[in-house]
Amino acid sequence: MTRLLVSVRSATEARDALDAGVDLVDLKEPRRGALGAVDWEVAVEVASLAAGRTPLSMALGELVNDSRDACRTIPPGVAYVKLGMAGIAAQADWPKRWRAALAGLPAFAAPVAVVYADWRDAHAPGPNEVLTQGRELGCTALLVDTWRKSAGGLLDCITLRELAGLLSSARASGMLNVVGGSLSLDTVGPVLDLAPDYVAVRGAVCRGSRLAALDGRLVERWVQRVHGESH
Repeated sequence: MTRLLVSVRSATEARDALDAGVDLVDLKEPRRGALGAVDWEVAVEVASLAAGRTPLSMALGELVNDSRDACRTIPPGVAYVKLGMAGIAAQADWPKRWRAALAGLPAFAAPVAVVYADWRDAHAPGPNEVLTQGRELGCTALLVDTWRKSAGGLLDCITLRELAGLLSSARASGMLNVVGGSLSLDTVGPVLDLAPDYVAVRGAVCRGSRLAALDGRLVERWVQRVHGESH
């Protein structure tokens, strides 16, 4: 059954998401990029609010920016953490840098392998490279997302066949599948047909752009759509 992940930037948004019935709350500050990290105080507040209600994931920024400190400062209750790969492909030692960053993770937080569908624009490693390295580093989930949010939706950057192949490979390795990337209620259908573990949204549940505030009514519509098509 596919579940719904919603990215929030504050405790107020987290409360709205929880009240609407989302399955996983994701901490992310969209003003800081595709995987921008929220402030520590926000993370602690949301972790306390969500305790016992839903799992939490947390964006930690891009690996190219030294992420070792971010990996060490994760509040209890965060089950999954994500480092983006934008800008790192030109550095031959990126797998080593990824390993070093993850070495600082607390035992309760599992790493997620992040594939940018627009990886060439992002100057990120290719999807199969990320998946292979993520598997070796013990990543428990694969996130397929977009880096440049103004460049269209996920399926403008990757074919449905390519996406299906990535999800199948991750699933065969025992990894959860998470699919995001400027999805809308009009475009999510083919993605739901692939039965990922989670569909991830931010902009689609905001009042305007992904930088605007979360709209609880839109979150409820997404909960109904994802849960309705997954049963």
